[in-house]
Amino acid sequence: MSDILPLLGALAHSVAALRKALESNELTALEPVLAEVQSYLDKVNGFPGGTQGLQHAIAQLAEPTRSETQQLLEQAKLDHQINSQLIRLAMQRNAALQAYTAQSSAAATYSSEGGVAMVNTGQLLGKF
Repeated sequence: MSDILPLLGALAHSVAALRKALESNELTALEPVLAEVQSYLDKVNGFPGGTQGLQHAIAQLAEPTRSETQQLLEQAKLDHQINSQLIRLAMQRNAALQAYTAQSSAAATYSSEGGVAMVNTGQLLGKF
Protein backbone atom coordinates (compact mmCIF):
# COMPACT_ATOMS: atom_id res chain seq x y z
CA MET A 1 0.00 0.00 0.00
CA SER A 2 2.92 2.32 0.51
CA ASP A 3 3.55 2.35 -3.24
CA ILE A 4 0.14 3.85 -4.10
CA LEU A 5 1.02 7.49 -3.45
CA PRO A 6 4.24 7.47 -5.54
CA LEU A 7 2.46 5.65 -8.38
CA LEU A 8 -0.46 8.07 -8.47
CA GLY A 9 1.88 11.02 -8.03
CA ALA A 10 3.88 9.90 -11.05
CA LEU A 11 0.68 9.36 -13.05
CA ALA A 12 -0.62 12.83 -12.14
CA HIS A 13 2.75 14.37 -13.04
CA SER A 14 2.86 12.65 -16.44
CA VAL A 15 -0.73 13.66 -17.27
CA ALA A 16 0.16 17.26 -16.32
CA ALA A 17 3.25 17.06 -18.56
CA LEU A 18 1.02 15.89 -21.41
CA ARG A 19 -1.27 18.86 -20.81
CA LYS A 20 1.70 21.23 -20.91
CA ALA A 21 2.94 19.71 -24.18
CA LEU A 22 -0.53 19.98 -25.73
CA GLU A 23 -1.05 23.56 -24.56
CA SER A 24 2.28 24.67 -26.00
CA ASN A 25 1.90 22.64 -29.22
CA GLU A 26 5.22 20.86 -28.58
CA LEU A 27 4.68 18.07 -31.07
CA THR A 28 8.13 16.56 -30.54
CA ALA A 29 7.43 16.18 -26.83
CA LEU A 30 4.12 14.37 -27.33
CA GLU A 31 5.43 10.91 -28.17
CA PRO A 32 7.62 10.38 -25.08
CA VAL A 33 5.03 11.98 -22.78
CA LEU A 34 2.25 9.81 -24.21
CA ALA A 35 4.40 6.71 -23.69
CA GLU A 36 5.06 7.76 -20.09
CA VAL A 37 1.36 8.33 -19.40
CA GLN A 38 0.50 4.96 -20.95
CA SER A 39 3.09 3.16 -18.84
CA TYR A 40 1.66 4.62 -15.63
CA LEU A 41 -1.90 3.83 -16.74
CA ASP A 42 -0.79 0.24 -17.38
CA LYS A 43 0.66 0.10 -13.86
CA VAL A 44 -2.59 1.45 -12.39
CA ASN A 45 -4.63 -1.05 -14.42
CA GLY A 46 -2.26 -3.81 -13.32
CA PHE A 47 -2.81 -3.03 -9.66
CA PRO A 48 -4.00 -6.14 -7.76
CA GLY A 49 -7.77 -6.12 -8.09
CA GLY A 50 -7.68 -3.54 -10.87
CA THR A 51 -9.15 -0.10 -10.35
CA GLN A 52 -11.54 -1.40 -7.69
CA GLY A 53 -8.58 -2.85 -5.82
CA LEU A 54 -6.85 0.50 -6.07
CA GLN A 55 -9.93 2.31 -4.75
CA HIS A 56 -10.15 -0.14 -1.87
CA ALA A 57 -6.45 0.33 -1.10
CA ILE A 58 -6.86 4.11 -1.12
CA ALA A 59 -9.80 3.83 1.28
CA GLN A 60 -7.56 1.89 3.68
CA LEU A 61 -4.89 4.62 3.80
CA ALA A 62 -4.44 6.86 6.83
CA GLU A 63 -6.22 10.19 6.56
CA PRO A 64 -3.48 12.62 5.50
CA THR A 65 -2.20 10.21 2.85
CA ARG A 66 -5.73 9.36 1.66
CA SER A 67 -6.61 13.03 1.16
CA GLU A 68 -3.36 13.68 -0.70
CA THR A 69 -3.97 10.64 -2.90
CA GLN A 70 -7.52 11.73 -3.69
CA GLN A 71 -6.29 15.23 -4.57
CA LEU A 72 -3.73 13.70 -6.97
CA LEU A 73 -6.48 11.65 -8.61
CA GLU A 74 -8.76 14.67 -8.96
CA GLN A 75 -5.97 16.75 -10.53
CA ALA A 76 -5.10 13.92 -12.92
CA LYS A 77 -8.79 13.58 -13.84
CA LEU A 78 -9.07 17.32 -14.53
CA ASP A 79 -5.87 17.33 -16.60
CA HIS A 80 -7.12 14.29 -18.52
CA GLN A 81 -10.39 16.05 -19.37
CA ILE A 82 -8.52 19.16 -20.50
CA ASN A 83 -6.13 16.99 -22.55
CA SER A 84 -9.11 15.44 -24.32
CA GLN A 85 -10.43 18.89 -25.23
CA LEU A 86 -6.99 20.06 -26.39
CA ILE A 87 -6.61 16.98 -28.60
CA ARG A 88 -10.07 17.55 -30.06
CA LEU A 89 -9.19 21.20 -30.82
CA ALA A 90 -5.88 20.17 -32.40
CA MET A 91 -7.72 17.70 -34.64
CA GLN A 92 -10.21 20.40 -35.69
CA ARG A 93 -7.36 22.83 -36.40
CA ASN A 94 -5.59 20.17 -38.46
CA ALA A 95 -8.75 19.43 -40.47
CA ALA A 96 -9.26 23.14 -41.12
CA LEU A 97 -5.66 23.54 -42.30
CA GLN A 98 -6.01 20.52 -44.59
CA ALA A 99 -9.22 21.92 -46.06
CA TYR A 100 -7.61 25.33 -46.58
CA THR A 101 -4.57 23.74 -48.23
CA ALA A 102 -6.75 21.58 -50.46
CA GLN A 103 -8.83 24.54 -51.61
CA SER A 104 -5.74 26.65 -52.18
CA SER A 105 -4.11 24.10 -54.45
CA ALA A 106 -4.45 24.15 -58.21
CA ALA A 107 -5.96 20.68 -58.15
CA ALA A 108 -8.92 21.94 -56.13
CA THR A 109 -10.00 24.56 -58.63
CA TYR A 110 -12.91 24.40 -61.02
CA SER A 111 -12.17 27.44 -63.16
CA SER A 112 -9.94 27.53 -66.23
CA GLU A 113 -8.10 30.57 -64.83
CA GLY A 114 -6.67 28.63 -61.90
CA GLY A 115 -8.72 30.32 -59.20
CA VAL A 116 -11.20 28.66 -56.90
CA ALA A 117 -14.63 28.97 -58.43
CA MET A 118 -17.13 31.31 -56.79
CA VAL A 119 -14.70 32.80 -54.24
CA ASN A 120 -15.97 36.03 -52.69
CA THR A 121 -19.42 35.57 -54.21
CA GLY A 122 -21.13 34.44 -51.01
CA GLN A 123 -21.94 31.07 -52.56
CA LEU A 124 -20.69 27.66 -51.62
CA LEU A 125 -17.73 26.30 -53.53
CA GLY A 126 -18.40 23.40 -55.84
CA LYS A 127 -20.05 22.30 -59.05
CA PHE A 128 -23.84 22.23 -59.16
